[in-house]
Amino acid sequence: HDDGPIPGNRLVDGLAGEVTDQQREILDRAAEKLKGLSRLSTELLDLSKIESGLLSQERETIDVVAFLEDQVTFHMPGASAKNITLGLHPFEKPATPLFANKQNMEEVLANLITNAINYTPEGGTITLGAKAEGDFLCITVADTGIGIPEQDWERIFERFYRVKDERTKYVIGTGLGLAIVKKIVEAHHGRICVESEPGRGSAFRVYMPLVAR
Repeated sequence: HDDGPIPGNRLVDGLAGEVTDQQREILDRAAEKLKGLSRLSTELLDLSKIESGLLSQERETIDVVAFLEDQVTFHMPGASAKNITLGLHPFEKPATPLFANKQNMEEVLANLITNAINYTPEGGTITLGAKAEGDFLCITVADTGIGIPEQDWERIFERFYRVKDERTKYVIGTGLGLAIVKKIVEAHHGRICVESEPGRGSAFRVYMPLVAR
């Protein structure tokens, strides 16, 4: 849904006359705040729908290789802007295809990849992979980012929780993305976990059932 240009950006473009550097800085910050509020309201609505059982139940067979390749292509510009290498680890396509809601899965991967880009310094690497583990398909998003302390591994999936330290205070976010991811995965009878080491990176693993449930 597009509500048109953000008012702050139109003022920056000179709608109301010439803008000084100081005014431009204030307007840019106001525009970012408006974007943040818009993102927050959207994510709160998403979370409310999921928790109310309104998550779309329409499922389809998903070609895992093509799906992950599409995610790499879509997020490549964001990664390239930070000189981050984004790629797909070679893997064998599981004999049983993934059966899930494709739009929901795109939201899951979008959150994980965007987080990886935001929390990985320039020159880092993000790798997507997948492998069958019993009745589950494990999709991994691994990065060489700033990492997450072990005591926060479970809490990052709570709504509004964000790891707070000198390395994360400049990263803009609502603290709802991973809560939404977890709810979507659990609605598909799957699970998500993370392994991480501060200063060396993180690996998020999403386990999705290969057999329809």
